[in-house]
Amino acid sequence: MPLKSVTKLMVACITLLSLTACGNDPQARRGADTVKELAVLAKSRLLGEKPEQVEAADPVAMIDYALRAAPDAPLQFILMEKSGGFAVSTVQGINGQNVTWISPDKKSITLKVGLLAATRGFGGDVMSIEQGGADRLVSGRRSGQVQKTYRFLNGLDQTGRFIVTCDVAAGATDHVSSGEISAPTRVMTETCKSEGGTEFTNTYWVDASGRMVQSIQWAGPDVGKIVFRQLRF
Repeated sequence: MPLKSVTKLMVACITLLSLTACGNDPQARRGADTVKELAVLAKSRLLGEKPEQVEAADPVAMIDYALRAAPDAPLQFILMEKSGGFAVSTVQGINGQNVTWISPDKKSITLKVGLLAATRGFGGDVMSIEQGGADRLVSGRRSGQVQKTYRFLNGLDQTGRFIVTCDVAAGATDHVSSGEISAPTRVMTETCKSEGGTEFTNTYWVDASGRMVQSIQWAGPDVGKIVFRQLRF
């Protein structure tokens, strides 16, 4: 992507906004929802808390500008559940099946065929995830059981392991419209549990070619869940 386009994209997306746990709402979990509907939800939260930021809280304008400013670049909308921050991110690098996306404030997220593989810059980062075959099941839209190993960075800059057993299940079909993408998908759920009793569910919307169109994924106790909406492949 030309440097000029990257610069425009950075300017368009530079502000991360403070919302109230929008990831908990059903609106963030239905593939039929558009980014515009998420924006309405975001603004309604801000109206109750920080009216002075409402004008700035316009992810639709942010996305439209990004699509125009970087016409040839893959783009993804990311919404943080805990902090409520959101941004449009673009690809920083590709290593085999791993694609690293970077936001304007230099936070990065690596996805392996759409499944979370690592985060950097968030605090309590996911250093790596051994998928145990979950990536193949989800992209192949098949059910099965796997064991995954998360490695998190703690406050002492030490890496600890967190092992979960996950049941992957193929669900109903759902149509996702987001940015320049409009696609029928299969909804895949991944229900995970640790021996200590921690439980969480990841949800993936996968098209017929195995591409991840949308997902809601757990990134650890510090970061919480992240909503991913692909805007352009």
